[in-house]
Amino acid sequence: MRRLLGYVGVCLLVALAPGPDNCFVLAQSAAFGAWAGLCVTAGLMSGLCVHIALAALGVAAVLGRWPRAAEAIALLGACYLFYVAWGMWGAGMAAARAEAGSPFGFWLRGVALNLSNPKVILFFVAFLPRFLPPGCRRRALGLMGLGALFLLSAAAVMGACALAGGGLAAFLGRNPQAAAWVGRASAVAVVAIGVWIFVPAARALAGRGARG
Repeated sequence: MRRLLGYVGVCLLVALAPGPDNCFVLAQSAAFGAWAGLCVTAGLMSGLCVHIALAALGVAAVLGRWPRAAEAIALLGACYLFYVAWGMWGAGMAAARAEAGSPFGFWLRGVALNLSNPKVILFFVAFLPRFLPPGCRRRALGLMGLGALFLLSAAAVMGACALAGGGLAAFLGRNPQAAAWVGRASAVAVVAIGVWIFVPAARALAGRGARG
Protein backbone atom coordinates (compact mmCIF):
# COMPACT_ATOMS: atom_id res chain seq x y z
CA MET A 1 0.00 0.00 0.00
CA ARG A 2 2.83 2.44 0.79
CA ARG A 3 4.35 1.72 -2.60
CA LEU A 4 1.02 2.48 -4.28
CA LEU A 5 0.43 5.70 -2.32
CA GLY A 6 3.96 6.82 -3.06
CA TYR A 7 3.39 6.16 -6.73
CA VAL A 8 0.16 8.21 -6.78
CA GLY A 9 2.02 11.08 -5.10
CA VAL A 10 4.77 10.90 -7.71
CA CYS A 11 2.16 10.88 -10.50
CA LEU A 12 0.58 14.06 -9.16
CA LEU A 13 3.96 15.77 -8.81
CA VAL A 14 4.94 14.81 -12.36
CA ALA A 15 1.60 16.09 -13.71
CA LEU A 16 1.82 19.34 -11.71
CA ALA A 17 5.42 20.09 -12.68
CA PRO A 18 5.61 22.66 -15.50
CA GLY A 19 6.07 20.78 -18.73
CA PRO A 20 5.07 20.79 -22.40
CA ASP A 21 1.69 19.12 -21.82
CA ASN A 22 0.15 21.39 -19.18
CA CYS A 23 1.69 24.52 -20.74
CA PHE A 24 0.20 23.60 -24.10
CA VAL A 25 -3.25 23.00 -22.56
CA LEU A 26 -3.09 26.43 -20.91
CA ALA A 27 -2.02 28.12 -24.15
CA GLN A 28 -4.73 26.48 -26.25
CA SER A 29 -7.54 27.06 -23.76
CA ALA A 30 -6.48 30.69 -23.26
CA ALA A 31 -6.54 31.24 -27.02
CA PHE A 32 -9.64 29.27 -27.97
CA GLY A 33 -11.58 28.55 -24.77
CA ALA A 34 -11.90 25.83 -22.18
CA TRP A 35 -13.53 23.46 -24.69
CA ALA A 36 -10.32 23.51 -26.79
CA GLY A 37 -8.17 22.81 -23.74
CA LEU A 38 -10.40 19.91 -22.74
CA CYS A 39 -10.18 18.47 -26.26
CA VAL A 40 -6.39 18.77 -26.11
CA THR A 41 -6.50 17.07 -22.71
CA ALA A 42 -8.51 14.21 -24.21
CA GLY A 43 -5.85 13.90 -26.91
CA LEU A 44 -3.07 13.85 -24.32
CA MET A 45 -4.88 11.10 -22.43
CA SER A 46 -5.32 9.14 -25.66
CA GLY A 47 -1.58 9.41 -26.22
CA LEU A 48 -1.01 8.13 -22.69
CA CYS A 49 -3.20 5.13 -23.50
CA VAL A 50 -0.83 4.34 -26.38
CA HIS A 51 2.17 4.63 -24.03
CA ILE A 52 0.48 2.38 -21.49
CA ALA A 53 -0.29 -0.25 -24.12
CA LEU A 54 3.29 -0.14 -25.44
CA ALA A 55 4.67 -0.50 -21.91
CA ALA A 56 2.38 -3.46 -21.18
CA LEU A 57 3.37 -5.16 -24.44
CA GLY A 58 7.07 -4.55 -23.82
CA VAL A 59 7.41 -2.33 -26.90
CA ALA A 60 8.36 0.67 -24.77
CA ALA A 61 11.40 -1.18 -23.44
CA VAL A 62 12.43 -2.02 -27.00
CA LEU A 63 12.04 1.65 -27.98
CA GLY A 64 14.24 2.55 -25.02
CA ARG A 65 17.02 0.50 -26.61
CA TRP A 66 16.63 2.49 -29.84
CA PRO A 67 16.80 6.09 -28.59
CA ARG A 68 17.22 7.49 -32.08
CA ALA A 69 13.67 6.45 -32.90
CA ALA A 70 12.30 8.28 -29.85
CA GLU A 71 14.36 11.37 -30.68
CA ALA A 72 13.16 11.38 -34.29
CA ILE A 73 9.55 11.19 -33.07
CA ALA A 74 10.24 14.12 -30.74
CA LEU A 75 11.62 16.21 -33.63
CA LEU A 76 8.52 15.52 -35.72
CA GLY A 77 6.26 16.50 -32.85
CA ALA A 78 8.19 19.73 -32.28
CA CYS A 79 7.88 20.64 -35.96
CA TYR A 80 4.14 20.09 -35.74
CA LEU A 81 3.97 22.51 -32.80
CA PHE A 82 5.86 25.11 -34.85
CA TYR A 83 3.21 24.70 -37.55
CA VAL A 84 0.42 25.20 -35.00
CA ALA A 85 2.12 28.34 -33.62
CA TRP A 86 2.55 29.78 -37.12
CA GLY A 87 -1.18 29.45 -37.74
CA MET A 88 -2.01 31.11 -34.42
CA TRP A 89 0.36 34.02 -35.05
CA GLY A 90 -0.50 34.71 -38.66
CA ALA A 91 -4.27 34.43 -38.43
CA GLY A 92 -4.83 36.72 -35.45
CA MET A 93 -7.12 35.81 -32.57
CA ALA A 94 -10.46 36.49 -34.21
CA ALA A 95 -9.61 34.59 -37.36
CA ALA A 96 -7.89 31.83 -35.41
CA ARG A 97 -10.98 31.27 -33.31
CA ALA A 98 -13.17 31.26 -36.40
CA GLU A 99 -10.87 28.77 -38.12
CA ALA A 100 -10.03 26.73 -35.04
CA GLY A 101 -11.64 23.70 -36.60
CA SER A 102 -13.40 20.79 -35.02
CA PRO A 103 -12.73 19.30 -31.59
CA PHE A 104 -10.98 16.50 -33.46
CA GLY A 105 -8.26 18.95 -34.54
CA PHE A 106 -7.51 19.92 -30.94
CA TRP A 107 -7.66 16.27 -29.88
CA LEU A 108 -5.11 15.47 -32.58
CA ARG A 109 -2.81 18.20 -31.29
CA GLY A 110 -2.87 16.60 -27.86
CA VAL A 111 -2.14 13.15 -29.27
CA ALA A 112 0.78 14.45 -31.35
CA LEU A 113 2.28 16.35 -28.42
CA ASN A 114 2.04 13.45 -26.00
CA LEU A 115 3.43 10.83 -28.36
CA SER A 116 6.38 13.07 -29.24
CA ASN A 117 7.26 14.07 -25.67
CA PRO A 118 10.50 12.23 -24.82
CA LYS A 119 9.93 12.73 -21.09
CA VAL A 120 6.72 10.70 -21.27
CA ILE A 121 8.52 7.96 -23.20
CA LEU A 122 11.27 7.93 -20.56
CA PHE A 123 8.71 7.76 -17.75
CA PHE A 124 7.12 4.61 -19.14
CA VAL A 125 10.43 2.98 -20.07
CA ALA A 126 12.57 3.64 -17.01
CA PHE A 127 10.31 4.80 -14.19
CA LEU A 128 6.97 2.98 -14.33
CA PRO A 129 8.33 -0.61 -14.00
CA ARG A 130 10.14 0.30 -10.74
CA PHE A 131 6.79 0.52 -8.92
CA LEU A 132 5.73 -3.01 -9.75
CA PRO A 133 5.64 -5.26 -6.66
CA PRO A 134 8.68 -7.55 -6.33
CA GLY A 135 8.07 -10.87 -8.06
CA CYS A 136 5.03 -9.56 -9.93
CA ARG A 137 3.84 -12.40 -12.17
CA ARG A 138 1.32 -10.44 -14.21
CA ARG A 139 3.68 -7.73 -15.33
CA ALA A 140 1.55 -6.49 -18.24
CA LEU A 141 -1.55 -6.18 -16.05
CA GLY A 142 0.45 -4.41 -13.34
CA LEU A 143 1.87 -1.90 -15.81
CA MET A 144 -1.60 -1.21 -17.17
CA GLY A 145 -2.89 -0.56 -13.65
CA LEU A 146 -0.04 1.80 -12.82
CA GLY A 147 -0.48 3.53 -16.16
CA ALA A 148 -4.19 4.01 -15.49
CA LEU A 149 -3.42 5.71 -12.16
CA PHE A 150 -0.98 8.03 -13.89
CA LEU A 151 -3.60 8.79 -16.56
CA LEU A 152 -6.22 9.71 -13.94
CA SER A 153 -3.76 11.98 -12.12
CA ALA A 154 -2.72 13.69 -15.35
CA ALA A 155 -6.34 14.08 -16.50
CA ALA A 156 -7.27 15.86 -13.26
CA VAL A 157 -4.36 18.29 -13.54
CA MET A 158 -4.76 18.93 -17.28
CA GLY A 159 -8.51 19.42 -16.90
CA ALA A 160 -7.89 22.05 -14.22
CA CYS A 161 -5.40 23.78 -16.55
CA ALA A 162 -8.00 23.81 -19.33
CA LEU A 163 -10.64 25.37 -17.08
CA ALA A 164 -8.16 27.97 -15.81
CA GLY A 165 -7.19 28.89 -19.36
CA GLY A 166 -10.86 29.00 -20.30
CA GLY A 167 -11.47 31.61 -17.61
CA LEU A 168 -8.72 33.72 -19.16
CA ALA A 169 -10.28 33.26 -22.61
CA ALA A 170 -13.64 34.49 -21.31
CA PHE A 171 -11.95 37.62 -19.96
CA LEU A 172 -10.18 38.21 -23.26
CA GLY A 173 -13.48 37.89 -25.11
CA ARG A 174 -14.60 41.04 -23.31
CA ASN A 175 -11.27 42.80 -23.99
CA PRO A 176 -10.39 42.52 -27.71
CA GLN A 177 -7.23 44.64 -27.43
CA ALA A 178 -5.79 42.41 -24.71
CA ALA A 179 -6.86 39.35 -26.71
CA ALA A 180 -4.64 40.33 -29.63
CA TRP A 181 -1.57 40.49 -27.40
CA VAL A 182 -2.38 37.30 -25.52
CA GLY A 183 -3.08 35.50 -28.80
CA ARG A 184 0.44 36.18 -30.01
CA ALA A 185 1.81 35.38 -26.57
CA SER A 186 0.05 32.00 -26.82
CA ALA A 187 1.71 31.42 -30.20
CA VAL A 188 5.10 32.26 -28.67
CA ALA A 189 4.35 29.86 -25.81
CA VAL A 190 3.63 27.06 -28.28
CA VAL A 191 6.93 27.83 -30.06
CA ALA A 192 8.71 27.66 -26.70
CA ILE A 193 7.14 24.26 -26.04
CA GLY A 194 8.32 23.10 -29.46
CA VAL A 195 11.85 24.32 -28.73
CA TRP A 196 11.65 22.64 -25.32
CA ILE A 197 11.16 19.32 -27.11
CA PHE A 198 13.24 19.98 -30.23
CA VAL A 199 16.57 21.14 -28.78
CA PRO A 200 17.33 18.20 -26.43
CA ALA A 201 16.22 15.69 -29.07
CA ALA A 202 18.33 17.36 -31.79
CA ARG A 203 21.39 17.52 -29.53
CA ALA A 204 21.04 13.88 -28.55
CA LEU A 205 20.55 12.81 -32.15
CA ALA A 206 23.56 14.86 -33.30
CA GLY A 207 25.69 13.45 -30.50
CA ARG A 208 24.79 9.89 -31.43
CA GLY A 209 25.57 10.64 -35.06
CA ALA A 210 29.00 12.01 -34.15
CA ARG A 211 29.77 8.93 -32.07
CA GLY A 212 28.41 6.60 -34.71
